[in-house]
Amino acid sequence: MENAGKRKWVCSLFFAFLLLMGISFTALAAPQAGLNKTKLTMIKGTAEQLVLSGDISGKITWKSSKKSVVTVSATGRLKAKKKGTATVMARADGKTYRCKVTVKQPVTSIRLNQKSIAISAGKTYTLKAKVKPTNANLRTVTWTSSDKSIVTVTAKGKLKAVSSGTAVITATAKDGSGKKATCRILVKAPAQPKADKTITLDSSSLTLQVGKTAILKATTSDGEKVVWGTSDRDIVSVTNGTLAAKKAGTATIAARRLDGAMTVFCKVTVTAGTGRTDTEKDSTADASADIKPQAGESALARKFLNVLQSYSNRIQSDSANGAVWRYSNSGAASTWSAALSAIQKKGYTYCNCALLPRWGLRELGIIDSKNFWGLAGGGIQFRGNVKEQLLKHCEIIKVYKTPNQLLAEGNLLPGDICTWVEYQHTNVYAGDGLWYDSGRSGAVGGYQNGTFVFKTFGPAATVNMSGTTVGYIIRLIK
Repeated sequence: MENAGKRKWVCSLFFAFLLLMGISFTALAAPQAGLNKTKLTMIKGTAEQLVLSGDISGKITWKSSKKSVVTVSATGRLKAKKKGTATVMARADGKTYRCKVTVKQPVTSIRLNQKSIAISAGKTYTLKAKVKPTNANLRTVTWTSSDKSIVTVTAKGKLKAVSSGTAVITATAKDGSGKKATCRILVKAPAQPKADKTITLDSSSLTLQVGKTAILKATTSDGEKVVWGTSDRDIVSVTNGTLAAKKAGTATIAARRLDGAMTVFCKVTVTAGTGRTDTEKDSTADASADIKPQAGESALARKFLNVLQSYSNRIQSDSANGAVWRYSNSGAASTWSAALSAIQKKGYTYCNCALLPRWGLRELGIIDSKNFWGLAGGGIQFRGNVKEQLLKHCEIIKVYKTPNQLLAEGNLLPGDICTWVEYQHTNVYAGDGLWYDSGRSGAVGGYQNGTFVFKTFGPAATVNMSGTTVGYIIRLIK
């Protein structure tokens, strides 16, 4: 019995030993070979590292099924080349291990159809986002407003102007690329219903002799201020209703309500005779005196206006003689002298809205060949160092107000070069509610066979004084 007990104890000890040995062998066994990733999503231009680990004794070789989509180095480093799918393979000890790689194309840029716009409270507008490249995996954007109390935006980019003020709308790529684009929104107070606003003149036609003067009286129904203009300063000028006859011919005098609600006209015929006519009115103004700068207007601004008037006189003369000045944003001469040379050789030449003031500024030596022009939204695009050139002689003033507001403040002066919020345009205030302008407006010409042809550069009533907004003023001061 004693020996049997010893045998039983020895057997138990042996089995325990075998059990321990089995655990030890299991713990020391090498793990199964494999890649650290069998599926992988990458963004074009990024890199990842694949690792083949486990019981590997031989050399590892790497291969990509589509090198145009993803490449792999001798050490297993991947580089995403373009959108698509490929399989990266690692081969060792006669076995092949695979990883499926998907490469996605991120958004590289977003561009909106407007950089800035102005709308009235209560109105809507839909922004459009152009997302590049066209093969991006996710080309949708999210829309946000910097101030929902001023303007809101839907998931499809539709704006609604809530109240007056300024807010920024941002379109951001949904793919996580971080690409975005913005649009500045100027919300104006809603237009008020027009009351019965009228203006009348005490004469609708006059005849004056050269050197004589007359006074026109304008009356408004509600006491609104009046601005004055003439179709031809060389024939008859007007200052606060006082007419001065310069040379024989006919001209039209305009009396306009400051709020732009109504304009009335008086036809003036200037004769070369002597003596008085029945329609002439008394005045002590000196008709032969040169136009002097108005309050706040600099002598440089007056020189600038005189240059623009000389351009307008030439346009009117050429138009009468069959030479053609056309509107174009391309092919126009950069200087007035070059434009004259072109029309003498060809019988036609071109101009556009920003080019007209640049011609005048170059003639006065204020700027060289560098350009500037007004942007939609009222801003200014400057090329080269033209801004620094302008600042030697000018102030560049950010206003974002209507012409009526500026006139009421005394902050719109003859000679001011203005940019416009509602459209990409530049023109020059001539005084008396009129403008020098070489844009496509019926007030300075008309379309012939689809091309706008100028009859004058002004002064003319080319701007809606109550319904548009001046973005910036370039004012000549020294």
